[in-house]
Amino acid sequence: MHETTRRKRHDTGLRVAGLALLAACGRNPGADGPPHIVLISIDTLRADHLSCYGYGRATSPRIDALARAGVRFERALSPTSWTLPAHVTMLTGLPISAHGACDDRLWDRRDARGERIPPPLRARWVSEDLAAAGYRTGGFYSWKYLDDQFGFGAGFEVWERPVHDFFSHPVVGAEYLRLKAAGDVEGQKALAREHTELLDPARRSTPGTVDRALEWLAGVRAETPEAPVFLFLHLFDAHDPYLPPKAFDRFADPEYGGEIDGTRVTSPDSPVRADMSAADLERLVSLYDGGIAWVDSEVGRFLDRLAALGLEDDTLVVVTSDHGEEFFEHGHKTHRRQLYMESLHVPLLMRWPGVLPRGRAVSGTVGLVDLAPTLRAAAGLAASGPTLGSDLLPFARGSANPARTYVALLNLFEGGELSERQVGLCRGDELSIFVARPGGARTERFDLAANARGAGAGSVAEGEAAERWPDENLARWRDAVARLRARLPERGSALPALSELDKSQLAALGYGGLEAPTESAADSERLCVDGCVWRRD
Repeated sequence: MHETTRRKRHDTGLRVAGLALLAACGRNPGADGPPHIVLISIDTLRADHLSCYGYGRATSPRIDALARAGVRFERALSPTSWTLPAHVTMLTGLPISAHGACDDRLWDRRDARGERIPPPLRARWVSEDLAAAGYRTGGFYSWKYLDDQFGFGAGFEVWERPVHDFFSHPVVGAEYLRLKAAGDVEGQKALAREHTELLDPARRSTPGTVDRALEWLAGVRAETPEAPVFLFLHLFDAHDPYLPPKAFDRFADPEYGGEIDGTRVTSPDSPVRADMSAADLERLVSLYDGGIAWVDSEVGRFLDRLAALGLEDDTLVVVTSDHGEEFFEHGHKTHRRQLYMESLHVPLLMRWPGVLPRGRAVSGTVGLVDLAPTLRAAAGLAASGPTLGSDLLPFARGSANPARTYVALLNLFEGGELSERQVGLCRGDELSIFVARPGGARTERFDLAANARGAGAGSVAEGEAAERWPDENLARWRDAVARLRARLPERGSALPALSELDKSQLAALGYGGLEAPTESAADSERLCVDGCVWRRD
């Protein structure tokens, strides 16, 4: 079975040399040496369901307090609407078309001779730069799409999934795969009965992930108190199934008596449908909000412990998400279907006492692609390689935020064939979403100054006018990405293919149907890199 935990021996000599380099190079915004850095990614968290972003429910008191103590970016955009490519962008500072990890099917391709085609991942991770500069680095995550088989973990001493489910458990998962290969159905059933807790949809990963991160943090501080720390923490319990603990399921109508209970959100027999009643939809959203409140409390517990360790004043804390969640605002549920604002608009908050202002809201558009350059700058490091992201610290302090261009990408498949390509482009206050199918193209535009949430339908162009749009707007982007990608180290050839166990784990949470692309659709330049637009040749 593929390992989900990796530990690296920390070389003291290299660490000391790295600290000397860190002290000597680049600018350092902190007055007392490089800061500790904590990056918290809350999976499936849309910004407009946090109180500090204007939501009517008190879902996020601890994150709200962080916002009051630091900087809140009003419009931060993900480069897509699902976990894997968004986190690669977050930790590299690269748009999807540069790093190339646009779809998990790329891990399962074969050529006409049956030989495996490696995924087209190219990347330089911010964790590698921080580790080389003397940072102690630990990453703790909660879901399959951040496994190191997708390229994550480079530069981390520890890259670990502390809490497992039935399929990811290093012992149980391997036994399940053995029984399945042997065709032993009764053995599989017995194994499931023996480990019912690993199949419980209400089993929560957040407390164990936070506990393990805090354990590691306390350990490295005791071992090397002089070394700065970079800690990445990924929390998953806002994702469906929406099953908050009872104490946090506090937003429901007490008179509700319907069938919506937060489970079966993506199952074939799901009661979560576009034609569900208003009361059912409200109950669904209340459960999602309860999950946010639960994770918020765990973020607060982590921050309290950070303060108890004496690290609060010397730490840059960043809280964000990989993507949002849809509740039929544009016809669909969950995510990985569209590029509307309910999926792209993510929270982004930064607290760095004495360096960043308190209670500042930054207008204009920024993106997850800006995070890695920002962390490098905070550590006093010059850019180590190519990026299309920007250091956000000047904007956080009050410099004007120029109108830069942000691009989002999403591919949809049917039967192994690429059936639809979506490209979102945001510059200034205009968001344009280009949708291309074999039968034609469509462009929808939103004025975010007048309609910040991108609600309802935008202005639509179809036919020839829509097909001209990508060539007119993405020509420079296409050239920049090609130059950028050529300078990046190749990482895909060392990554393993998806196993049957991997596919079972993804299918258990509604990510089924991951047929490998057919040869005609499998070319990485077409899927991820070639200007992000539909090609008919």
